[in-house]
Amino acid sequence: MASQRRAGSVLLSRVSPRVSPPVWSIHAAFCWNNEQAFCWTGLVVVLCTLMCCAPCNAETEFSILEEAQVLANQMKRLSTEELGVFTMQRIFNSFVYTERNSNGETEVQLLEKKIREKFNRYLDVVNRNKQVVEASYTAHLTSPLTATQDCCTIPPSMLDFDGNFNTNVSKTISCDRLSTTVNSRAFNPGRDLNSVLADNLKSNPGIKWQYFSSEEGIFTVFPAHKFRCKGTYEHRSRPVYVSAVRPQPKHIVVIVDHGASATETQIQIAKDAAQVILNSIDEHDKISMLAVADAVRTCSLDQCYKAFLSPATSETKRKMSSFISNIKSSDSPTQHALGFQKAFQLLQGTHNVTRQKSNTDMVIIYLSSGITSRDSSEDDKKATLRVINEENGYLNNTVMILTYALMNEGVTGLKELAFLRDLAEQNSAKYGVRNRASLPVVKGSMMVLNQLSNLETTVGRFYINLPNRMIDVAIFSLPYNDEMGEGLIMTVVRPCYFGNLLLGIVGVDVNLAYILEDVTYYQDSLASYTFLIDNKGYTLMHPSLSRPYLLSEPPLHTDITHYENIPGFELVRQNILSLSLGSQVIAVPVNSSLSWHMNRLRDASQEAYNVSYAWKLIQDTSFILCIAYVQPEIPVKHLKNLNTVPSSKLLYHRLDLLGQPSACLHFKHLATVESPTVMLSAGSFSSPYEHLSQPETKRMVEHYTAYLSDNTRLIANPGLKSSVRNEVMATSHVTDEWMTQMEMSGLNSYIVRRYIATPNGVLRIYPGSLMDKAFDPTRRQWYLHAVANPGLITFTGPYLDVGGAGYVVTISHTIHASSSQMASGYAVAVMGIDFTLRYFYKVLLDLLPVCNQDRGNKIRCFIMEDRGYLVAHPTLIDPKGHAPVEQQHITHKEPLVANDILNHPNFVKKNLCNSFSDRTVQRFYKFNTSIIGDLTNLVHGSHCSKYRLTRIPGTNAFAGIVNETCDSLAFCACSMVDRLCLNCHRMEQNECECPCECPLEVNECTGSLTNAENRNPSCEVHQDPLSLTLIDPSLQDTLPQCINTRCNQRFTSGDCFGVLDCEWCVVDSDGKTHLHKPYCALQKECFGGIVGARSPYVDDMGILSDEVITLNMIKSAPVGPVAGGIMGCIMVLVLAVYAYRHQIHRRSHQHMSPLAAQEMSVRMSNLDNERDERDEDSHEDRGIMSNTRFIAAVIERRSHSPERRRRYWGRSGTESDHGYSTMSPQEDSENPPCNNDPLSAGVDVGNHDEDLDLDTPPQTAALLSHKFHPYRHPHHYSLHPSHHLQAAVTVHTVDAEC
Repeated sequence: MASQRRAGSVLLSRVSPRVSPPVWSIHAAFCWNNEQAFCWTGLVVVLCTLMCCAPCNAETEFSILEEAQVLANQMKRLSTEELGVFTMQRIFNSFVYTERNSNGETEVQLLEKKIREKFNRYLDVVNRNKQVVEASYTAHLTSPLTATQDCCTIPPSMLDFDGNFNTNVSKTISCDRLSTTVNSRAFNPGRDLNSVLADNLKSNPGIKWQYFSSEEGIFTVFPAHKFRCKGTYEHRSRPVYVSAVRPQPKHIVVIVDHGASATETQIQIAKDAAQVILNSIDEHDKISMLAVADAVRTCSLDQCYKAFLSPATSETKRKMSSFISNIKSSDSPTQHALGFQKAFQLLQGTHNVTRQKSNTDMVIIYLSSGITSRDSSEDDKKATLRVINEENGYLNNTVMILTYALMNEGVTGLKELAFLRDLAEQNSAKYGVRNRASLPVVKGSMMVLNQLSNLETTVGRFYINLPNRMIDVAIFSLPYNDEMGEGLIMTVVRPCYFGNLLLGIVGVDVNLAYILEDVTYYQDSLASYTFLIDNKGYTLMHPSLSRPYLLSEPPLHTDITHYENIPGFELVRQNILSLSLGSQVIAVPVNSSLSWHMNRLRDASQEAYNVSYAWKLIQDTSFILCIAYVQPEIPVKHLKNLNTVPSSKLLYHRLDLLGQPSACLHFKHLATVESPTVMLSAGSFSSPYEHLSQPETKRMVEHYTAYLSDNTRLIANPGLKSSVRNEVMATSHVTDEWMTQMEMSGLNSYIVRRYIATPNGVLRIYPGSLMDKAFDPTRRQWYLHAVANPGLITFTGPYLDVGGAGYVVTISHTIHASSSQMASGYAVAVMGIDFTLRYFYKVLLDLLPVCNQDRGNKIRCFIMEDRGYLVAHPTLIDPKGHAPVEQQHITHKEPLVANDILNHPNFVKKNLCNSFSDRTVQRFYKFNTSIIGDLTNLVHGSHCSKYRLTRIPGTNAFAGIVNETCDSLAFCACSMVDRLCLNCHRMEQNECECPCECPLEVNECTGSLTNAENRNPSCEVHQDPLSLTLIDPSLQDTLPQCINTRCNQRFTSGDCFGVLDCEWCVVDSDGKTHLHKPYCALQKECFGGIVGARSPYVDDMGILSDEVITLNMIKSAPVGPVAGGIMGCIMVLVLAVYAYRHQIHRRSHQHMSPLAAQEMSVRMSNLDNERDERDEDSHEDRGIMSNTRFIAAVIERRSHSPERRRRYWGRSGTESDHGYSTMSPQEDSENPPCNNDPLSAGVDVGNHDEDLDLDTPPQTAALLSHKFHPYRHPHHYSLHPSHHLQAAVTVHTVDAEC
């Protein structure tokens, strides 16, 4: 049974092959389906050698190095001729630059002044409103002000939609919402406030809601709008109210009695009450939740909850809320004393660690029926009071106890009420327990709760029992969701008093995007960046976080040390928090650097580089601004004033406003081929938020155009940053080059678009296209990858183009201030060009004839970029591969090669980074682009599948060729229903696994990480989602396509393959039958080469027959019964061990919600349990799968709530690409979910949206439904049904045979 090489096979080594007996092996996948399904492709080698291989015949000598050079020459031609990199670099070399050294302290003070002025404006508004309220109360005493205007009865005719508020409002009046019990004579200054509030809104951009929340229960809000119209509105239990009237820190322990004596009704009341308490506090307070019966239980979702209180962050609240909701009735009597003992231990432990201030209030809230054991009732009561007396004594009797009696069906015994009152008042003497502490106790109160109780008004106002220290200061909240509109806001509140009488609070809600715009879009130089933290070290804004404008949930509370995770920063942090103004320089070893540092280096030749941190406390707030300079000792270059090219016409991208007569459609974009267009992203403007929140008008566009085209420098600046005009004029020099190529190039049928972008967000694109206002080219992966690979032709993709061109691949290249200074920090622009996906495989077939020798069956060629994702591979263009082709990793498609190259330690490194947006540790690969020579098989016995791999010179990519001479099998660990790694407790460099993630274990009580995870760098910048700017539907029907590739006139595969908007239709609609007469047609007619196949663009979607939807089970070659039995036993044994270990490991992570347990299978789709029929397809990867066999997986899908799905994906969720989705390259990545390219749709598979260079994709693609998450802002148009994207859910590596 000798396995022989087939005639015509290619010898992949340049030396004589070693003669070695082949091994009998099977390429298989094993799938475990028990709660979750996992699939691994593995190497099972039968340790019995049969006969020596027969002499191999017709072997051909082949040099991968020579072929890689051929590919390099082609890529260089694309970069030079089609994109114009050489021309553009020569032009930038000719410009004159000024050099400037950074002065951190000067810059930080200038920026702090700008931000302080914003905060001061809002402080002035709050103080003005406070004065009016307090003055109105004086008038109220003589002439009562009691008139109310119910928000829910305002006629709709008085309300108009306003984009700033994201709802219908009236900007002329305020309105009121009332709590449950409001006296008809209660003070209401609302009508007196109208004019003042309206003036505030007119003169202060960024303001959202202004309100007066009265202690008597009236909530007056401006502008008037309808909200919370079902029932009453208890505003006095909102965290902003509680923090304003009791600003002192609060340490709270809530105990829920769920003993045998408590009925289901009582337990439900207790759980609801505990939730209300949880929702009424904020990050300045600390909390713990206990459940007591015969024993005491704490929340197990974080180990620290057993010993300490945790700050009431959103993550802690979520975990505590989950714990509360899972409390069940117990069969055992309640041990009250145990509950209080644990509560005091938590308070004592936290007190010892934090050394809290003297004004901290410590409270135990007990939710109980008060029933004790019948046999030893008095003993139980005495024991409980003794514990309280002793434990409180250790804390100098500073702990207050509040008890809430849970009524049983309207009846509560007097003895139980008396016991709970004694607990609240700490009447230990009544039970014969002597108070040993010298200080008196702080008496609390007891309140009765029943099913009719309004818990928000009763329990939610627990704080009124705490001392009112009359602290009259403005309080700034951290970011949170706007409950009255949409988006993220920060609130400034201040209490109002009349003498010692608390009247209520005045508050102003401010758009977070506006407050943080100066930090978000800071671009003083390529060498610097900024971040903003509060005085506890929490991070509000950092370059690695998404822009606030696109966030739908506040970022998880993360300490700045986790983002600036470099040696020496801990000391810098201490100084930042302790000194109001300062600076410090630290030296950072290159091997410990951060990606956003490496991208700013001007000299990368040293083993270490300096980083200068300069900071300043923003006056009158609790926020600290910091500017970081990388290599501050090296000057930064800036362009001197330039003039525009005389022949260049400046055309702004708003073709819809300009009425361009030559307009056409470039797929789905309104476009023109007459000229490139210029788009100015938000970072180009002095006030980015104003640009994003206000619609552009024709007059504004004309002003931009006149200013940017003005060589006289006489026209006034319309609000752009000073350096933007120079960047626009500098990029204008590429216009002639692109226009010439449009006329002369033979590759126009394969090129989607060309573009150039600058650090300030100037984008010049051809064909000129209408872009979405929120688009920021500097946050796209093609831009970030190019900057991370300065001077190299950089591949990004494949990804689905948002503009309708199908799957595309981008090559991009940096432009530098000088050809002699090619470091990342000198990059002054990035150029990019999009090609159709099939073009690069066409290049392989045309330039490397060996790749077409057997149509990709046994001999396969591929191009892989430096993170291991395939740019060209036979399976990416396989007409039977129904899978989306985005970001397929080499571990997915070539596990044999992946296993072997991991044994080349200097070639590939498996890296880790911490993603704080979704609390995961991302594992990803980084390949060495400085490798010289080629690589081939290292592992003995793997020669059934030989490969050669080498770098394509001048690029970040590698060329590879695989020659399979017999059946073979490899093992790469890949989860099939989520992205959880096989073993999160260890990571071996030479173990093959798909890019995956593990839960990031954060100590919620301290914010610290485990020692191992603390060494990981923070993941790279999050990529923004994309959307398509909508145009008038009538234009879509009347405008011609800009480029007509005449698909129906292309009669051969070679003439059709890879052409824009064309597909070579080869498979019938059943997904199996090959057409007798293949033909060329538009993509929407046979996407992927299958007639009627679903297009990712829903408007083009055809209907696929049921036969395509079923899993194709392909027969494998038979194996001898004895050998088959042996192999079967070995496989069962080996894989059973793996499966057992994996299941045990996963169960150990069940407490890590939302990253494990319930959330882990959410990533499969952004649907609410809606499935595409293709979810259970296997996808035939033609050729490869005939010799690398897999066992098909049966995947069990379970329902998950939208909340779980969103939480698993971290904060990007509602980024959901706003109507666009396909599998994003970040799903398997350090930044799960992001999108790619200047115009691509990324897939949000639930959230995101998200690398050290990084973006890495998912093992599962998202099925996009008709349910979308539109932009929160109305000027970000939600997508018309004709612009949806759809991609089938796929499972990589299960192209199955059995």
